[in-house]
Amino acid sequence: MSDRGPREPGWGVPRELLLILGDDGDGDGDDGDDTGVGGGAAASAVLERVAEWGQVTARFPPRLALVLLPAERVADARALRGVRGVFAGDVPEELAGTLRAAERLFVDGWLARAQAKPPRAGDGRSWEPPT
Repeated sequence: MSDRGPREPGWGVPRELLLILGDDGDGDGDDGDDTGVGGGAAASAVLERVAEWGQVTARFPPRLALVLLPAERVADARALRGVRGVFAGDVPEELAGTLRAAERLFVDGWLARAQAKPPRAGDGRSWEPPT
């Protein structure tokens, strides 16, 4: 899976991307059209499409998902109808401000995983008692 993006520091797993979908009925917030896919069949269709290119590793309905995608598919995911953004790091404040409290907690947890694990006393030592 090394072709699916950078690894998280200290965890040794590929870094997931955060995918944010639009709210039902308000689209992308620019023109009032009805392109939102915040829930139901439309959101499932977007995530099924993304899953064809990579892997959906977690979902926080109706608007959030964590995905593993090859670098060449990130732009394709961003271009899907109803996708507000695909992020590898911080979410822009104007979009973060639209998140509900529970969604913000999900995003904060995802961001915390990107931080290096602190060193621990005894890290790397044998678990066996000395002989």
